[in-house]
Amino acid sequence: MGRRRRPRARATGGALPGQPEIIGAVQAASDPRDVVVQAAGSLPGDLHKLWRVRDALGYHVEYAFSCMGYEIPGGLGVKRGAEAYGDDRDVIVMVGDGSYLMLHTELVTAVAEGIKIIVVVIQNHGYASIGHLSETVGTERFGTRYRALDAATRNFEGREPLPVDLAANARSYGVDVIEVAPGPDATTALDEAVRRAKASDRTTVIHVESDPLVYGPDGEGWWDVPVPGVSEMPSTQAAHAEYVERKRAQRPLLG
Repeated sequence: MGRRRRPRARATGGALPGQPEIIGAVQAASDPRDVVVQAAGSLPGDLHKLWRVRDALGYHVEYAFSCMGYEIPGGLGVKRGAEAYGDDRDVIVMVGDGSYLMLHTELVTAVAEGIKIIVVVIQNHGYASIGHLSETVGTERFGTRYRALDAATRNFEGREPLPVDLAANARSYGVDVIEVAPGPDATTALDEAVRRAKASDRTTVIHVESDPLVYGPDGEGWWDVPVPGVSEMPSTQAAHAEYVERKRAQRPLLG
């Protein structure tokens, strides 16, 4: 029985790279013994499908509880553990802006204790993972974009993205920061940024903008997420009808 071919990230050619392209660029610049650290959002699923693990200790990804904010302190712990055994492998933390905003202050610990990690911050100006789920169940990504409140309509949906400068935030902690400019060459620049960070002996944060609507390859399973049956939104009604149809196809595992 032959092994199934694993999906590969493909370039979109857009102004902003998709997350799969970013994963591909980071992997290309990494060494076989490097450790990737991740914990929440759509990254665990995309890494599970796209990251090629080349070392028994090279993959530290929390996938059970979606622990937003674990990534940077977790990366520090992985690096400390490696150093305790005289292991000089690099630790590459990949984190979305949603999780980064939960617990970025541990970068101060990295500076204070002289612990080197590489942090790739993927900014898509919102909660892309839960936004995607929201869209699939008919609620149109409500409340998942970082936008200013429109006081007249009491709505967050129509305004410009919040002017949050995560690169400046990281720089204020004393770490090195590399900003990858948006454009068709962004993944090439990201590859070069990771290589520069690996050559340094200091913690480096690499900031890259990403298109939240460019997804990784889908899995083949169906996620049983109930959809409200009383909504008046056409998109939710359609999603509920699909949910009911999918439920009919389910069979119990036992009994």
